[in-house]
Amino acid sequence: MPKRYDRTPRSAAVLARLDAAQSLRLQHHVLTRSRHGSSVFDQNRNTGKVAMGACSWFRVALFVLAFTNGATAQDMPSELTPVGKAVLQAEIAAKDRSGSGKPVDSPLAVCTFPGGLCGAVRPDGSVAVPPRYDWVGDFSDKRAAVRSGGLYGFVDDEGHEVAAPQYGLVDDYKFGFAQVEVGGKSGLIDRDGKMIFAPTYGFIEAIGPDRLRVSDFPRRGGTIGAEDFSGIKTTYTSNSVSVSAPFEFKTNGVIDLSGQWIEPAAPPSREFDKTSPSVRWVERGGLWGLLQADGSWLVEPKFQRAEALSDGLARVTLSSKVGFIDGTGKFAIEPVFDTAWPFRLGVGRTSAERDGSFGVIDKSGSWIFQTSHQQIYLAIARNEGSSEVPYGWHFKQADHWGLLDLDGRTVLDAAFDQPVQHCEDKRLIAYKNKQWLYFTEGGNPLQPPGSRLIDATCGAAPPYTLQTGDTFQLVDARLQPIAPMQFEAVVRIGRDARNAKVDGKWGRIRSDGSWLVEPRFDYLSTNPDPFVASIDGKRGVMKSDGTWLIEPKFDAVRIRQDGTVFASTDGATGIMRLKDQSWVMQPRPGVMCDISSALMSQAGGKRVILSPAGEVWIDADAERVGANLDFGLLTFLRNGKWGLVDTAGHVMVEPQYDEPVYFAPRNRGIAWARQEGRWCPIDRRNHSVPGIACSDVNPAPSLAPPFECKIEP
Repeated sequence: MPKRYDRTPRSAAVLARLDAAQSLRLQHHVLTRSRHGSSVFDQNRNTGKVAMGACSWFRVALFVLAFTNGATAQDMPSELTPVGKAVLQAEIAAKDRSGSGKPVDSPLAVCTFPGGLCGAVRPDGSVAVPPRYDWVGDFSDKRAAVRSGGLYGFVDDEGHEVAAPQYGLVDDYKFGFAQVEVGGKSGLIDRDGKMIFAPTYGFIEAIGPDRLRVSDFPRRGGTIGAEDFSGIKTTYTSNSVSVSAPFEFKTNGVIDLSGQWIEPAAPPSREFDKTSPSVRWVERGGLWGLLQADGSWLVEPKFQRAEALSDGLARVTLSSKVGFIDGTGKFAIEPVFDTAWPFRLGVGRTSAERDGSFGVIDKSGSWIFQTSHQQIYLAIARNEGSSEVPYGWHFKQADHWGLLDLDGRTVLDAAFDQPVQHCEDKRLIAYKNKQWLYFTEGGNPLQPPGSRLIDATCGAAPPYTLQTGDTFQLVDARLQPIAPMQFEAVVRIGRDARNAKVDGKWGRIRSDGSWLVEPRFDYLSTNPDPFVASIDGKRGVMKSDGTWLIEPKFDAVRIRQDGTVFASTDGATGIMRLKDQSWVMQPRPGVMCDISSALMSQAGGKRVILSPAGEVWIDADAERVGANLDFGLLTFLRNGKWGLVDTAGHVMVEPQYDEPVYFAPRNRGIAWARQEGRWCPIDRRNHSVPGIACSDVNPAPSLAPPFECKIEP
């Protein structure tokens, strides 16, 4: 389990006032009976989380303090750090750019306070919810969910606790009510935090001011340690994200505020035939049948899975075998297949597997063809108008993909790393050994033998770049040369220009192959206009007409979005204006790069975070430091171990973990920290989170590659 961190003098000073306020408040809170008739201490004891004999109330308060981080708004006046103010301004600007036209009138959840705890601020920067939580959700109905020590509660938009953190899971307020989970069951609280429906449901939510949707079946989703009521589970691996949803949501009913049925819970049902809604699939006892409007069964419940009609047939599963029924409920294809895909309108055939043999069947269940492939399914192109056009069958053999036509003839052998794509212009595109290859609709190579097209992906307009050996040439849609010139390298710059290399020098060409800027440079950036150019090892900035904005005198230059550039010389980097070549920020040792709302500076193997004007915001004497300022606590590396620093630059957790620690918003106030080969959840005070088990693998890894701070790509 993670070790509890004894605060450094700096971090202790930041949080001393908070702890003092907490101890007073918590002594009172422990003595106060909850609405359910027990104290917080009693609740912890009853759930097995606390085992404790008789002791003084002071000792009780200190014990609860280890699991709680509550202080009232009056107890802990605070304001955002300079980093936090910059992040807030950027967030408001982003909302304005979204084009919604709605003013930002609700407080915004932020964690960029001294100490790294979370609260909420109004658009003018004033504090609405003081920083005392591990996580604050978005406001809905003037209420926001909060989390502390792994438990959830609610605050209003003035920072008052509507419900102290005590629930295992909560949903947002809707129509004045919020779903909460207690002991694996869901109940409903009102705007004052009062439980109005006891936690006896699998799921309960308000769908209007006077009616509620209820179910006996839970609807948990989210991620490990950050579950929600979406019903959609997300699982992260080291390089991917998988999302799973239930085959269907179970029975729902509707009740009024007195608990009386408005719409009694009915067995799960769904569409069978969209042209005849009087017949629907209905579940009884875990099996599906077809129920008619008069309540009689067209087909008695017997199917484990059942789907709507598609191209006149509905796929069903009986005794773990797949078949198809027609609109009358009779079998058109007996359930003899291990797997089968639904029929699609106008195709008249589908792929299926039986006894290890894959192939394609017609609507009678007869094989049109069989193969020895590992997998086969219909290849469908989605055109610009969202219409679906079948173009053959994807098949897999020896872990490589190929393409058959609709009648089963091989178009492309199984030689590619992913399924073959189909463009609107009927070209086929395949990926192999990190290269794109292009073919006609019939499978003939578009590129000549020994050549390959570089930039002819679906939707790309000619001219294309054709590589033959070590030379490159511009070609039209028929792969005919546009100009006789051949190049050593070509890099596309938008639609109408390319950087091109001849005799070891770079220039810029138009779409017809003529020179826009003659080839005389050691290097050209991929910026459209202006761009970075290098002569004799020195960088400057040039306009597309070939004139210099900044003469070539720097070792490295990067164009920024605000009319300035990073410019580096003699091991130092500064920021210069393009319009008059004056320094916005004088050069300082090392390199600089942009991060969200700030700058990162790297020198002597150490990184610091600077304000846009160059003021030091965060310096943890770190070899690496996180770039996601909105996290509030940034991971940093020192002497081979990882710790946490707040956005005021205070080290809150000394380096002690074996891997980076991220308080990403999607984790709802917890982070996964690795020590001694185990990943365990911690909160923002570096306390372990009760009720969430440690893991041998990281349940919520960062999918982004390590951040590199450099001037030129």
